[in-house]
Amino acid sequence: MSSSAGESSKTIVLISGANQGVGFEIVKKLSEDPNFHILMGTRSLSNGQAAISSLPDGVVVEPIELDVTSDPSIAAAADVVASKYGRLDVLINNAGIGPYAFPAEASTRERFTRIFSTNVTGAACLTDAFIPLLQKSSQPRIIFVSSGVGSLTLTLDPSRAGVDAPAYKASKAAMNMLMATYATKLTEEKWRVNSCTPRLSATAFTKGVGRDPSIGAIIACRLATGEVGGTGGFWDNEGTIAW
Repeated sequence: MSSSAGESSKTIVLISGANQGVGFEIVKKLSEDPNFHILMGTRSLSNGQAAISSLPDGVVVEPIELDVTSDPSIAAAADVVASKYGRLDVLINNAGIGPYAFPAEASTRERFTRIFSTNVTGAACLTDAFIPLLQKSSQPRIIFVSSGVGSLTLTLDPSRAGVDAPAYKASKAAMNMLMATYATKLTEEKWRVNSCTPRLSATAFTKGVGRDPSIGAIIACRLATGEVGGTGGFWDNEGTIAW
């Protein structure tokens, strides 16, 4: 382990898919707290460095190469964190792809396969790889950045406008089940495992539709800091929401 005494005393947070969108807003908010050391998961280190260069002077964020669809990439990231810090305190599963990532002619099978590979399988593989390091934390937290469109209750509500994105919606419902499975598996008192939704936020992911992504990032940050949340909940900025 090669971390400095200062770093080892901080809360170590890894955020996947964090060089843009809501993930980057989470980075910005958490990096304002000097008690946190942020690991920015990014598929491209150059893209991560470019994002970090836009942060205010004096803000320290560490990029870490991470592609959640690649087992070797996940293993390499875990090795880096293990060698430098010996533990992880907070894992935020934010990386994901949505319905706009495909050309109009993409088949149903292609959409489901790619979306589930990233949003569900990728989150599961990343979580499994980091549980040994999270176990070494005194207050381990796992956060799954889900979506309200993954709520069965809200989807079945006839008063709400539907979203024609079955693969994405199903992946977020599956992510919530994934969270619930980990919450029932990690039963030591110290663990906190939750899902949250930033709601529709204006990012490249949504083609600029939605509210300011900095607002969407708030609930993930509150769960990361322990300000809110027991374990096994599905949250937005206003509180818990229906499954």
